Formats: sequence, C-alpha cells, structure tokens
Amino acid sequence: MYVVFINTLMKHFCQYLQENLTLQYHDELNSKLWKGDSLKPVVRKKMLQIGKAWAEFANIPNEAITDIILVGGNANYNYTAYSDVDVHIVVDRNKLPDCPEIIDDYFQDKKQLWSLTHNIKIYGHDVELYAQDKDIKTPKDQGAYSLMKDKWIVKPKKKDIETNDPHIEKKVRELSHRINNLISSNASDESFKELKEKMKNMRTAGLKKAGEFSFENMVFKEIRNSGLFDKMNEYIRTRQDKKLSL
Repeated sequence: MYVVFINTLMKHFCQYLQENLTLQYHDELNSKLWKGDSLKPVVRKKMLQIGKAWAEFANIPNEAITDIILVGGNANYNYTAYSDVDVHIVVDRNKLPDCPEIIDDYFQDKKQLWSLTHNIKIYGHDVELYAQDKDIKTPKDQGAYSLMKDKWIVKPKKKDIETNDPHIEKKVRELSHRINNLISSNASDESFKELKEKMKNMRTAGLKKAGEFSFENMVFKEIRNSGLFDKMNEYIRTRQDKKLSL
C-alpha cells in the first residue's frame, strides 16, 4: 500500500513539473524592454541610472568602469516572467585597489547586500547587478548589449530549443529531491556546501561546453526559477543565525 502511495505521489509530482517547467524560448526579444532588436530608450536610461547607482554603492571609481552591459535571458530569446534584468558593471581591475585575493568576494558581498536592501524592478523583472571583469568573454549563445554605447556587443541568435526535454525534467526532480532532503534532515553545512559547489561546477562546465542552452545550464535555471536556491539559502542563513544567537 505504501509503495502504491509513493508511486502515485511521484506520478503527480512528475505531472506537476511537466506542467510547470518555467523554461521558455521565444521568437522575439522581451517586448517590455525591446522594440524589435533595439532597447527602448526609457529602459536603457533607467538601466544606466541603476548601474551607476550600484557602482557608487560598491565604491567602483569611474575610471575603472569600461562599460555597463545587459546580459542574461532579457538579452536573449529565453526570457521568462522569472528572468532578472542582469546589469553588469564591466571593470578594469588594474584600476581598482590592489587586493585581487578578496575583490571577487567583495563584489559578491556588495551584490548580496544591495539585494537585501533594495527591491528594484523594471516592468516586473528584478534587477540584478554585478561587477564583471573586462576580460571575461560573453558565454556562447548569450547576448550582451552595451548600455553605454547603446548597441549590441554580441547579438543573440535564434535557435531550435527544446524546453520540455524529459532529461531536464528528470535531473530537476533529482536535484529538487536532494535539496529538500538536505533541509528536512537538517544536514551538515558541509553537505550543503558540497551540493552548491557541485551545481556551480555543473553549470560552469555546461556553459563552457555548449553555452547558454546547455543541458546543465537549463537544469540550473529551472532549479533557480523554482525558488529552491532561495529556499536553501534562507534555511542556511536561518540556521546560522540560531547558532550565533544566545
């Protein structure tokens, strides 16, 4: 009886995933932001304003900024309602304070602190900001638009994408189950760290091998869009706060 119950539960869960996978691919860029393949002037102006505000918040000197760019799903055809507006401040590290061993952590902390203290949206899409090294190349199949120069750096190309790949659904189920198990079993910090590192490496390898639409990156995006990363990180933060409290 128990086995039948579990099988029925898994069947409903699979149907839920199939009906609710967030991955999408469109024939046109997000019409909220773009008119054809040109960024709407009011959108570009606002993104530049936000980018410059974050650069000031992160204490990035003007002379170190080489560009402010839009990347991610909203610079491509695979945007969804969950897609952030990814605005990156492109920096020349040679013009930053000489502390290379901590600069990445510093910018990551600034990104997180900004996110915790601000709730900025552009037509319903959350704005995510980060400082990107000028020597970092745009990943394969990903668009990149210069907000300062108002032109494409790398224009996205339309592809034949299968967003309901059953292999993606299977991997998403596996990882979702693992995350929920770690939380429900109050797993060790090391276990969470290992899983996060594994998923980071999985995505990095996928981007390097096959670009934006690699199997690994699409799995990563689906897990992120489902809210499981937020759930896991919130659990880790809450548990750490309890440990440090008296």
